[in-house]
Amino acid sequence: MKKLFVLLAAALALSFTACAAGDVPADAGEPEPAPGLAEPAPISHPVSPEEPEMETVWTVREGMTLSLLQTEYPVGVEKLTLVLDNATELELDYGLQFSVQKYRDGGWQEEDFPEALFFADMLCALPARSVTTMDLNVGLLGRPLDEGLYRITGSPLWIGDGHEESPAWHVDFRVTADARPEPDYALYISSQPIPTVEGCLVTDRLPVYFINNTGVGGNMLDIPHLERRNDAGEWEAVPWKEGIGFCGTPDPLPAEGQSWSEDLYMLWEPLEDGRYRLSYAVRPTFDTEETAYGEFTLYTPEGSHGLPLAENSPIEE
Repeated sequence: MKKLFVLLAAALALSFTACAAGDVPADAGEPEPAPGLAEPAPISHPVSPEEPEMETVWTVREGMTLSLLQTEYPVGVEKLTLVLDNATELELDYGLQFSVQKYRDGGWQEEDFPEALFFADMLCALPARSVTTMDLNVGLLGRPLDEGLYRITGSPLWIGDGHEESPAWHVDFRVTADARPEPDYALYISSQPIPTVEGCLVTDRLPVYFINNTGVGGNMLDIPHLERRNDAGEWEAVPWKEGIGFCGTPDPLPAEGQSWSEDLYMLWEPLEDGRYRLSYAVRPTFDTEETAYGEFTLYTPEGSHGLPLAENSPIEE
């Protein structure tokens, strides 16, 4: 659901059209904030020439986070995927405006968009217990991104029915010559790290969000494969419980992505603490097949051995 505040006119100097969350339309003149939307917070300029520690996850409050799909991107990258994760019972409202800074000469220096570029002044709503994505089109900048440390800065956020204002968000990423572009399909697993008791989740199901970066609908096979990273850093398959079977019927995978969940306890024996990778086969067409991966961490909280923990509400399908 999107709450439209102001819709800007079409571009004069650039022919871009805003048709979905994350699109960046253009218009002549200087950008102006929509009524009720505050300008992004000013960027700090550290005096130290050393690079700061990367901030890859922005935590609005417990259970509300923003992060990029990757922490490293290739030179000349044009699109980044921002993942907004709301595992709370409150709505999270956000705007589409963002700016880009590069760390150089001891501070964060602005990367300029064309003067004629306008952002759509609209407020988007992320419902309780849900995940969504937002496309950040950095290809509209005045020059391609070269190697270095960068920061994306967005607008303030608003929480709940009372519209409690939270500061403007920012997340960092690095551009390197050997980084890989974002995959066409990926999995995002919410609310990490995930606590367990005696190898079982303290939530009913594992929340999964399918990210579809192709822009067109496809389908996926609900046959989950699970792997665990061993001490050598290699992925080892975790076998299903005896007697587990799947029908293999494809499910739709919409262009905007899809919320999903899996019952780990039903499919696998109790799991040890560690790093895991979940994957599904996805099919843009019936003649092709790719694999969507997502990683997550399981841990046992101190003092909880043999004791039940309070359940967290899972992401709904």
